Amino acid sequence: MEEVIIKKLKVILKLIEGGDVNPNIVFAQFKELITKVPLLYSILLVNSLSLAYTHYGVAPDYLTLYIAAILALVCIARGIRWYGYRNNEFTLRQAIHQIRMTVFFAGLMGIAFSIWAYTLYSYGGVELRAHVAYFMSITAIGVIVCLIHLPAATWAIGLTVGIPFISFFVYTGHPIFLAIANNFGLVLVALVMITRSYYRAFSSVIDANQQLEQQHLNTKKLNEQNELLANQDGLTKLANRRSFANYLNDKLSKKQIKQSFIVGLIDLDGFKPVNDIHGHAAGDRVLTEVSTRLRELFCANSMIARIGGDEFAFVMEHDADYSKIKQLGQKITETLQLPFQMRTGLVQISGSCGFAIYPEAGHSAEELMDRADFALYEAKNSARGSSIIFSEEHESLIRKKSEVELALTQSIKQEQICIHYQPIVDGQTGEILGFESLARWFHPELGKIPPDQFIMIAEKNGMITQITLHLFELAIQNLKQWPEPLYLSFNLSANDVINRATLAKLTGILDKHHVQANRVQFEITETTMMADLEQCSHITREMQKQGFLVALDDFGSGYSSLSYLHKLAFDTLKIDRSFVNNIQQNQRSRGVIKTILELCSSFEVQCTAEGVETAAQRDLLLELGCKNMQGYYFYRPAAIESFELTSQ
Repeated sequence: MEEVIIKKLKVILKLIEGGDVNPNIVFAQFKELITKVPLLYSILLVNSLSLAYTHYGVAPDYLTLYIAAILALVCIARGIRWYGYRNNEFTLRQAIHQIRMTVFFAGLMGIAFSIWAYTLYSYGGVELRAHVAYFMSITAIGVIVCLIHLPAATWAIGLTVGIPFISFFVYTGHPIFLAIANNFGLVLVALVMITRSYYRAFSSVIDANQQLEQQHLNTKKLNEQNELLANQDGLTKLANRRSFANYLNDKLSKKQIKQSFIVGLIDLDGFKPVNDIHGHAAGDRVLTEVSTRLRELFCANSMIARIGGDEFAFVMEHDADYSKIKQLGQKITETLQLPFQMRTGLVQISGSCGFAIYPEAGHSAEELMDRADFALYEAKNSARGSSIIFSEEHESLIRKKSEVELALTQSIKQEQICIHYQPIVDGQTGEILGFESLARWFHPELGKIPPDQFIMIAEKNGMITQITLHLFELAIQNLKQWPEPLYLSFNLSANDVINRATLAKLTGILDKHHVQANRVQFEITETTMMADLEQCSHITREMQKQGFLVALDDFGSGYSSLSYLHKLAFDTLKIDRSFVNNIQQNQRSRGVIKTILELCSSFEVQCTAEGVETAAQRDLLLELGCKNMQGYYFYRPAAIESFELTSQ
């Protein structure tokens, strides 16, 4: 019903104003309304309370107390809401919505107050009835004056208050009220005409100002904007990807390049959480500050560009001295590790760098960029916040990865990828609680290939889902043979987590083998969760609804933030092995573990410590309150046949 009324009022608005409203006029109207609407509701409040007061004891209490109180509360609430708009920023769409709602409420409140006043009219003598007429007329005039910038509201008041007013008091037949109705009608017509005339003048001034300003801006900035759009990043004011590519190609096209130079790529680590926690405005400020720091770091003849969301590139004259280039990489990473001051607090990120040296790494722009990108990829995977120079060793890695990628396509058919298991135990008793499945690939020619290597390749070439489903079915077949209390902990890749179709297929495998979902725990790394918090949160909650358990793996290894945890759905938190390794030597590691355990207790979730390798580590973890553990001290990963399960 409300939408229909608003649509009708929109049609009336167009008829009155002669077409669609200029955005500048909308904002000007809205600005005026912000100051006038609270005054409007103040008038309504005072007048209605006065009318209720004069009729108190004459009219029934439900009219003078209860209904009057409701109307007064509505006026107060609407007045406070509009008063609060003073410090807010509104989009055009929001402003239009508020204007339409003002027109709607003008009509609605006019009807409500009119009905209330006409009901009071039947009580009391001529004096009180005259007060009703005075209330209706003066209130309507006051409201119209407050909404003079909004012709549609004037029409709404005229239709919902003016016409009924005139009709009602004409119908009474009383000479005085007939005169009042006549006078009110003349005033109403005059106000409507004045409002329309005022609005035309109001909109004309705004249109004229807008046109003058627009012409001035167009003349002044047209050439500048074209140049900037073509060659400059709008946010950081660095060169953009197009400008960088042109610069590098021009440099390589010169017939003689006397000195070697570096092509470098820099990617920010932990930038997405900045956007998620502090907002995109804070993310923009970080990018701007990064660009400032890079300008200060590089010499004047270096080319620096922002070529992606949080990726930067540079070309710098430099000899091929690896030690000096490593020093440069260290300076870059140290510069980016310095905290950034935001309005919401300090933000800390890091940056990984990949360098390619001309001419050793390539002779074309494409080759140099590809080699720098490969070095950057290796830096991010080996140790975020570090720098790597592309070398012959990396050339060999590229060839080896190509071989692995080719072999991976046949690995599943030939059943080369299998599963080893590592028990999760009760640290106090040593009792096995469950098994974490770990993928292993033994190729007859390439030998043992580490999981982090082939999983990464599988994610890139789209085979990860096939491998996940294959290994999960093998694991479920093993799980069926285990004693009932034992559970399976199965690792999911980033691609698996965000793919709802994969989750459906995993559920289908459980149904096929008649295994309960509560015997399966899916492990998802913290880094994966943070990469797409909202999507991962939805998927993991869906997993929990289906009965699966969810573990947040490697907690503390990435960019952990307590502000994330309340959004995540998980049943177990696995403490990263880096804290356990230092638990004896580092008091802070013990403090972090204790804090995590207290956090798990408050969240009512389980906690498992990874990487337990010594009795001393076990004892310290037990002392801190950690019960569930996993590591070489208890068991190394092995085939399921290596474990005695009958005793469980």
